[in-house]
Amino acid sequence: MKKIYLVLIAGCLSTMSMANNIQLGNVTLNGQNTVSMFSLVNFDVSWENSWRTITNETNYDGAWLFVKFRKKTSTLWQHATLNTTGSTVPAGSVLQTSLDGKGAWIYKALPGADFTGNVNYTGAKLQWNYGVDGVLNTDSVEIRVFALEMVYVPAGAFKLGTGGAENSHFFEGGSNIPYSVASSGAITVSNTSPNLFYSGGGDAAGPIPAAFPKGFAAFWMMKYESSQQQYVDFLNNLDLTRATNRNPLIFTGTHPNLVAPFPERAMNGLSIPDQAAFSDWAALRPFTELEYEKACRGANIVPLPNEYVWGSTSITPTTAVTNAGLDVETANNGNANYGNNYNIMTRCGIYATGSSTRQTSGGSFYGIMDLGGNVAETCVGVGAPTSRTFTGVNGDGLLDAAGDANTPFWPIVSAAYALRGGYISAAATDLRTSDRINGSFTVFSRQIYIGVRVSRTAE
Repeated sequence: MKKIYLVLIAGCLSTMSMANNIQLGNVTLNGQNTVSMFSLVNFDVSWENSWRTITNETNYDGAWLFVKFRKKTSTLWQHATLNTTGSTVPAGSVLQTSLDGKGAWIYKALPGADFTGNVNYTGAKLQWNYGVDGVLNTDSVEIRVFALEMVYVPAGAFKLGTGGAENSHFFEGGSNIPYSVASSGAITVSNTSPNLFYSGGGDAAGPIPAAFPKGFAAFWMMKYESSQQQYVDFLNNLDLTRATNRNPLIFTGTHPNLVAPFPERAMNGLSIPDQAAFSDWAALRPFTELEYEKACRGANIVPLPNEYVWGSTSITPTTAVTNAGLDVETANNGNANYGNNYNIMTRCGIYATGSSTRQTSGGSFYGIMDLGGNVAETCVGVGAPTSRTFTGVNGDGLLDAAGDANTPFWPIVSAAYALRGGYISAAATDLRTSDRINGSFTVFSRQIYIGVRVSRTAE
């Protein structure tokens, strides 16, 4: 019986160097079981500046891993289905395959004390159920393994709004106090206590259904905005037709060997359909504007009126960088890129250093970077009936023939989105955590301030 033949291509979908420098290595395919029709995907993965706390809501970072394969007789890359059992877990880690088999998380095993540092997990193995994916025992294939840094946002109650003066912010009806999200149940929208309300940035109607992701339940969010390299890796993994439709034409080279001009900088100039396609391809999903505030603020935190993502009311713009466009690009000043003060997208995670604080790094309560400034955070809003039908179902790794996301109940071109956290040309006040000046955004063409950051429901 001919074994599956592997031509090794280890795709590293990640931010580099001064971010966390995630690396995949020693990727092999072996251990074929022709009866159960699975093979083992072997790899090592490492990154810098990882953490897991036991004091801060058991918060931790990790990597989302997924596998793509191509039959040698085809040009089409497909998403590999993983068995939920049979993995080999590296020492010191948790390797958790998603229940739908679309990928796996790897993160630090629960330590005895708060942990911060670099991680290097070797000898990981995932079972690829190639039979389910229509691969025969005698087929020859290529595989690619991708790793994307994520941050776990734990379940728990939190506050929407701050009681400040932010545009169209959320508040408890009949007052200007923050609204408490105390469960995943439906939310009544009304200008009466104790209901949720907002003025502007949508229709101020409801209810917000129970199935709509509110941030109370746990979820994972990308640690950084997508870099140009991440996005070009995505394009190069598509066939020509799909890649052409998703390509904003900033890359050099010819598909499937497109090259990013500035690999480490945040990807911009995209559309909401572009972001949705990337999300579906990676078996992730868009996040909502309620989840955005949770990711910024944390659970059970008393909001500071008019606060920014990093938990204070002070903000400093970046006006210059050193080593512009390189993987060691460093901000000379500031903790956010906004107001056209620098006027070029900066490197993903540029403000995080070995000695930075939450304020100087521009980080959220959970350690998510760049949620204020650079590119906008494109969230599913609550301000339109079609938006509120979003159920948070994760992508399946597959796109339609045109290269569009095709996951059911994703409001891709018929809903009101919310641009949160400001962007490169926005005013400083637009970057405030609860500001909803763009709470009802319905432009689906490519815009200079649109990039990619997405999430996944935790299990």
